[in-house]
Amino acid sequence: MVKRILILILFFYILALFQTSFLIHFKVLNFILLFIIFFNLFEKPEENFGLISALIGGFFLDIFSEKPIGFYVLILFGFSLLIKIILRKYIQLPILAKHKI
Repeated sequence: MVKRILILILFFYILALFQTSFLIHFKVLNFILLFIIFFNLFEKPEENFGLISALIGGFFLDIFSEKPIGFYVLILFGFSLLIKIILRKYIQLPILAKHKI
């Protein structure tokens, strides 16, 4: 788990640097938000790796933005929590149904 978190920190750092330095003049999608959505949609509902990724991604977006510290952390964590709640209560994805015993 620690190895996955360290790789995630490095990945989000490079992604935030790329987004804020090279893609600043283009109107593109927020790549960190896109990866957090993917992490939350394609993990098991019992795991919390998507929430951890939202905290780390929000931290790097806060560092590289001009908004107050904690702005993106709260938004991404809340968005990740909303995805988790919706997936646990209302949606049964076929890919997740295969892995349940």
